Amino acid sequence: MEKIDKQFEQELHADFLRSLHDEKVKTQGERATYITSKFAFITGLFGLGALKVGEIDFSLLLYFIPLVAIGYDLYIRASDLSIKKMGAFLRSSPQAGTTEIERSWEKFAAKNRDKLAQLATTLFSYIIIIGAAVFILIQQGSYKPTAFYVGYPIWLIVSVVVNGLLWKSHRDQVKKLDDYREQQEIS
Repeated sequence: MEKIDKQFEQELHADFLRSLHDEKVKTQGERATYITSKFAFITGLFGLGALKVGEIDFSLLLYFIPLVAIGYDLYIRASDLSIKKMGAFLRSSPQAGTTEIERSWEKFAAKNRDKLAQLATTLFSYIIIIGAAVFILIQQGSYKPTAFYVGYPIWLIVSVVVNGLLWKSHRDQVKKLDDYREQQEIS
């Protein structure tokens, strides 16, 4: 009876690892989809924001561009952290029961992260924010209502600061997961 329980436990463990790997691949695909959707949606907003049909001006849509970019970044970063959590578990948890080669790969991948890749989403969002800001200035032309001189700088500063804070938060969470690996190795 004990042999059957042990065999059943091993099968459950193998199924769990397979489903964890499947989830990791699925999440990588979701992250790529979010990135593609971000490009498409932002491009659409820029196009609509540039549109002026008679007296109807859609340029106010440009103010939503940073919000959309940051919203997508939250999903992109959540997917990225989910992937990194799975890696941290596989390389560090004794209960994971991963093979030595898999633990070695996960350790190697964590130690050799591409630092520029971590900046890609943030830099792209900064480009989007600055592009929207410049486009808004160009569309405003020489006539700028008084409210513009108050609202525009606040909008721009908040957009830039929030994007930076999101980058810092993500970087800190990735570092925490990497430190988790080191803490597990020490104990």
